[in-house]
Amino acid sequence: MNLERRQKPRLSDPIPVVVKGSDENGRKYRFDTITRNVGSEGLCALAPRIMKKGETVSLRVQFSLAGSKPVQAPVVAASAIVLRVEEQPDKTSLFAVSFLSRRMI
Repeated sequence: MNLERRQKPRLSDPIPVVVKGSDENGRKYRFDTITRNVGSEGLCALAPRIMKKGETVSLRVQFSLAGSKPVQAPVVAASAIVLRVEEQPDKTSLFAVSFLSRRMI
C-alpha cells in the first residue's frame, strides 16, 4: 500500500534555497539551506532555527544541471507559508511550505 498523499511528483535532489522571513518579534532572518524535496506546490527543507506553522517566508530556489554554470541555472523566487514543522533536538527544524506565488527570475 502506498502511503504517499501527493498527487504531483517531487524532486528529492538537494537544491540550494535561500529563505528570508521575520520572527514573531519582527526580527528579520535569512539562511541558506538545501531542499529535502521540492515540487510544483511547495518544498521541504531543514532550517537552522525553529520555524513556526503559519509564518510566511520568501524563497529563492537555485536549480542547476550537473556540469552547468550557475549563471545558466534557472532561479525561482517564491513567497510561501509554512504548513508543517518538525522540531529537531538541536534547535533546528524540518519544515514544509506551500507556495503562495512564484516566478522565474
